[in-house]
Amino acid sequence: MHRWTNEQKQYIREIAQGRYNSEIVDLFNYRFETEISESQIKNFKANNKIRSDVPRKRITGDEGLFTQEQKEFIQRNVDGRLNQELAELVNKEFNLQISTKQMKAWKHNRGLSSGLRGSEGQDPPNKGTKGLYNVGGNRTSFKKGQQALNYKPVGSERIDRDGYTLIKVSDEGLWNKRWRHKHKVIWEEKHGPIPKGHVILFADQNRRNISLDNLIMIKQSQLSVLNKKGLLHNDAELTKTGIIMADIYLKIGERKRRKK
Repeated sequence: MHRWTNEQKQYIREIAQGRYNSEIVDLFNYRFETEISESQIKNFKANNKIRSDVPRKRITGDEGLFTQEQKEFIQRNVDGRLNQELAELVNKEFNLQISTKQMKAWKHNRGLSSGLRGSEGQDPPNKGTKGLYNVGGNRTSFKKGQQALNYKPVGSERIDRDGYTLIKVSDEGLWNKRWRHKHKVIWEEKHGPIPKGHVILFADQNRRNISLDNLIMIKQSQLSVLNKKGLLHNDAELTKTGIIMADIYLKIGERKRRKK
């Protein structure tokens, strides 16, 4: 059973509206480097009374982690490739940063298989020709030690699907260790690690405004009240006032619980 962190719970609440469970699971696994299934997302939403309010029938195929074009590309190239090889091929073709875990989870949720024995772990017949359509290999094949064409140096920045700025902080480790939210990095450089149960809030709700003056650290409980009571505003000063009101609501709730 997956143990949901407060950050993960809040993230699902933020992205659930207007999205199908398959889209939510793609974005969630992309964000947290997990292998959560659609059924786990469905159960979490049901247990927490979270609604997406989407029509029963999809209108387009460009939902979720991949566009329709990218999905069709994966389906055409899945046979005979390890998850890592398939992820590298997709990254090269579309200039993405998909990890092996994300590819594995995406395939699993859609019943896709490479046809390899075991858990996609056997060497395919075209091993050594990463990024190629032909199995014979040629001078454009990746060689051991060769840097990937989509390599981004430390310090590079990109915008994720939720509008947050990501900055590459390392060449080592999992994707979520190599790329971090820039606003968190900036905050921690000034104030130190973000304590458990806390989040960094954009005072004016502009995720591109990453100046220290626009970043406020609050408790997860405060953020929940801010969202529930509609106390977040594009005006930074109104948001700061909203935080004060959120504290008042929390204290009122605490007193009510004590009386009971």
